[in-house]
Amino acid sequence: MSTTDFTYYDYLNDVHESGKFFYSIMESFPEGILLTNQENKVVYANPKIAQMTGYSRKELLRKPSLQFLHFPDEQKILEDIIAQRIKGVYENYELYIKRKNGSHFLGYTITSPYKNSDEQVLGTINIVKDISLKQKDAELQALACGVAKSPNSVLIVNKFGRIEWINEGFKRLSGFELYEVIDTKGEILRPETNDQFLEKLSEVIRTKKPLIYEYLNYNKSGQLYWVSGTLTPVLDIHEGVKEIIIIETDITNHRASGMPKILN
Repeated sequence: MSTTDFTYYDYLNDVHESGKFFYSIMESFPEGILLTNQENKVVYANPKIAQMTGYSRKELLRKPSLQFLHFPDEQKILEDIIAQRIKGVYENYELYIKRKNGSHFLGYTITSPYKNSDEQVLGTINIVKDISLKQKDAELQALACGVAKSPNSVLIVNKFGRIEWINEGFKRLSGFELYEVIDTKGEILRPETNDQFLEKLSEVIRTKKPLIYEYLNYNKSGQLYWVSGTLTPVLDIHEGVKEIIIIETDITNHRASGMPKILN
């Protein structure tokens, strides 16, 4: 039997008497659990993950896990994670997971390989925790409490560059409300500025170091303004970038007219 033909019930047979015990734990586990084979297709889904996603357990089976990502641009990230799994490297990550009704939630996923008695890797156990609800909101509010009332523009983006939170200073400067920019990724920036800004964002995520920049942008009314800003990474417990805090100051009155510039 090839590892790609592996099913959860084969796993139960392989662990013999322990199988019923493991099955009982996973069936009643308070977080979502997905077992995937080496092709990254779902071979088992517990009741909790079905509840979290709105899909039936039958609908989840044999589907590629990539199918349940909310944002297409995150597929490359998960593909890289899958490639690392093949090499025996397993890590935890956060990704937006799509529900059946079209909405999404931020899932923190803990991954671990499962093997047969010959130590052959058959697939991956994925434990999924929804961290997007009140806990996530409270975390972001606590993260920003020191700058929430700042006259400067402050926003928080996730590691994919999508806006999660803004303060009153950002609203005054840009003219946009939170509901207009939540989950956006540079759409409110000038195209030229957006390309440069995303490059700087990628650099911060790669180096995990703060970065200073300047750019020219339009507000909601179409008026041009200059800002000087700082991108500061926020690291998770695994030393990966979780969010980036962006603090910007309006320097329009201090800038001579000219083409937009991004500082190194």
